[in-house]
This record gives sequence, structure tokens and C-alpha cells, in this order.
Amino acid sequence: MPGYGEKLFGLSGVKIVSRAVSPPSPVDLSVATTMTFTPRMMGGELKGSDQLVAVAAFIEALEWGVGSGAIELDALAIMLGFTATESGSTPNRNTAMIIDAATAMPYFRAYGKALGEAGDDLHVLIQKAKVTGNIAGEFGYGAWYTPGFNGIGVKDGANGVVRLVQNETAAALPTT
Repeated sequence: MPGYGEKLFGLSGVKIVSRAVSPPSPVDLSVATTMTFTPRMMGGELKGSDQLVAVAAFIEALEWGVGSGAIELDALAIMLGFTATESGSTPNRNTAMIIDAATAMPYFRAYGKALGEAGDDLHVLIQKAKVTGNIAGEFGYGAWYTPGFNGIGVKDGANGVVRLVQNETAAALPTT
């Protein structure tokens, strides 16, 4: 898909923004390593006189995912619908979040950006995303908690299911 530059370097940043907080306050997934998105297709076939006479296909939703080397608790709180609380001050600051059962997952916005080698970029904007799978992660020797999560993006009015934006000159990810 590169058009302005010749090659994309890869993921440059991912932001998560709550849809429930105004004004929105984006949270960076600063150590995100991948962001995937795949349109979920639905289709059908119409047969008549023992032959195929029509085919229908449309995009129903967007399946997306993020792989990360670690995740900030404030980003996880937005995605799961909880609150991360902070106490103390540097160097003794503490951020904590209690995860409870039977809480409905909220919708949020997820933005990703890849930089091109010619000073261009490509943005992926999922306006109405929700985590629908387990946020799987692990602690490993010499590594922080390394989670991966996936979900579904659904149509958000005029914004559609997903918006792809290619900029000839790289631009910051939106905050609203």
C-alpha cells in the first residue's frame, strides 16, 4: 500500500482513547510491537436452475489485535472499564488497578501509525473498538509482563468500521 514513500518502517505508535471520558485523554501503548486488523466478511450465494446466479459479500466488523512488550495500567483500565489509581510521588509512586468480575467491556478508540522512509505515514483509526478475547500475558525471566489482546471494531456512524489515512508528510495520531 505504500504510495508516497517507498517503504514503511513499521509500527510507530498505538494510542487508546476512552469513548466515555470528555475531553478524551489518549494513552500511549509505548511498547506495542504489532497492530493487526482484518475485515470480517459475510457473504452468501444465490443459486437458481442448478447454477450460481449471484454472490453477496460485505464487511460486518473489523477484527483487530495488538501485541505488546508491556502495557501501562491506565491503557488497560480504558480497555477493560476499570480505574487505575495512583498514589505517592517519584521515586515511590504506585499505580494499582483492581480487576473485578461481571464488568461489561467498554468501547474505546484505537489508533495505530506506521512511518515511511520518505517522511510519510499511514494511520489506522478504529473508532469503536472493544476487547472481546482474553488479554493473555505472561511474566518471563528478564522480561516485563508481555500481553497480547484482540477484539472487534464495529461501525461508528459516518466513521465506518475502520479508517485508513495515508499522509504525504507524517502527522500525529489524533486525540479525539
